[in-house]
Amino acid sequence: MRVAAVGAVVTTTLLFIVSQDVNGAAARRGRSRQPPPPSLTVPTGARLLVVAPHPDDETLGVGGLIQRVHATGGIVKVVYLTDGEGYPEGVQVEDHVESPSASDYRGYGRRRRHEALAALHTLGLDAASATFLRFPDGGLCQLMHRYWSEKRAAYRSPYTRLDRPPKSDMIVPDSEYRGEDLTQELARIIGEFQPTIIVVPRKEDQHADHCAAWFFVADALTAVRRVHPELTIDVLNYIVHFNAWPFGDDRPDLDAPPGLRGGASGWLRFPLTPEEIRTKRKALGRYDTQMKVMDWFLKGFGRTNEIFSRPATRTATLPTRGSPCCDQ
Repeated sequence: MRVAAVGAVVTTTLLFIVSQDVNGAAARRGRSRQPPPPSLTVPTGARLLVVAPHPDDETLGVGGLIQRVHATGGIVKVVYLTDGEGYPEGVQVEDHVESPSASDYRGYGRRRRHEALAALHTLGLDAASATFLRFPDGGLCQLMHRYWSEKRAAYRSPYTRLDRPPKSDMIVPDSEYRGEDLTQELARIIGEFQPTIIVVPRKEDQHADHCAAWFFVADALTAVRRVHPELTIDVLNYIVHFNAWPFGDDRPDLDAPPGLRGGASGWLRFPLTPEEIRTKRKALGRYDTQMKVMDWFLKGFGRTNEIFSRPATRTATLPTRGSPCCDQ
């Protein structure tokens, strides 16, 4: 989760919480509970690919599922699309600077990568489970249409001033900050890893990078199916940003976001064991840079369950004509 572009979401969330009258929480506790959604079951030996737009999204939305797959003999790979570097408020707090430089933003991204590895270690995974694509934080939606191909210059991050990932992290040689290149890198990873489950944010997630992540994965899957038509993948969605959800509810369990339907499957509940809950909360605590500025946000996902859904359609065609994610 990169909170720089989430500033509007966070502000809306805070205003929502503050505006609730004292009787609101009591009314929520007193109302009749709806029947819980069906539970998600995880097959033994699954190959789980988690797509995280930023470091910490994997733990916020999927920290429990990661543990379960690992504990039941499965293999987990986490792909971070960006380093989460483009968060001015976070850099200001971390580096005690009023006007961060490109070097400051790059250093912040480096710290967030280290935090991601620490969080994965807490969840039971080693560094080999992580792949950092190093694409531009806050710029993924632009890559979906305006900076798609070589027809124009590559996107340049307003934070790091870079227009391509470091060579050492390129999955496809000569990749630049273009949407076509990101799709190709994701397709290469999916084709080589051959996951049985992919978990990626929903397109309705109100963070532009999260929304874009869905479109890039769907586009990559189209390319993978042409080469590996026999590959069967269960695609699941998680969500992190949707209005004030889940912060208007202080119950220990996590309900689905009000007003958002559960896609093709309906919402799927994934109950966590007490040990999985403790471990997930500990992993969230590894994100020290984020805890300094928004611990309340991270702690809001350390509940007794996670929720997932299956998309109504698993196809997307890029580039898009408009900006379905930039307008989030």
